[in-house]
Amino acid sequence: MEILQNCNIFNDGAWENLTEKDLRDDHTIAIEHGRPLVFGKNRDKGIRRNGLELEVVKLADGVTENDLIVHDERNPNPAYAFLLSRMDATPGFPTPLGVLRAVDAPRYEDGMTEQIRAVMSKKGKGNLAELLRAGDTWEVK
Repeated sequence: MEILQNCNIFNDGAWENLTEKDLRDDHTIAIEHGRPLVFGKNRDKGIRRNGLELEVVKLADGVTENDLIVHDERNPNPAYAFLLSRMDATPGFPTPLGVLRAVDAPRYEDGMTEQIRAVMSKKGKGNLAELLRAGDTWEVK
């Protein structure tokens, strides 16, 4: 999650191109699952793939929404979401707003808890004080 917050003391106006009514449509893109990546005040620009890169295209002269990337927030490959997240680092690209990735995956805490439980059932609870007083842990030669 990224929060774009203005600081009126040190960073006033930092996000004007994303918040000002006359600018935001050309500088942001609403990322919605199952929808093509279209943006612009007149909804006349889009994002499509060009090999391994993304490119901004104008919807005209044979380029249609069918040529654009259709957003898939459930894409199992994290590289896709990362690529979208870095769009605004390239001049001319919009800042993506919305859910970039939403996959069902085990929580880290659950995996860690299960790993601890499995080791404890195999080796017992253990004793940290005994371990720390067990003697040399390694030898330096």
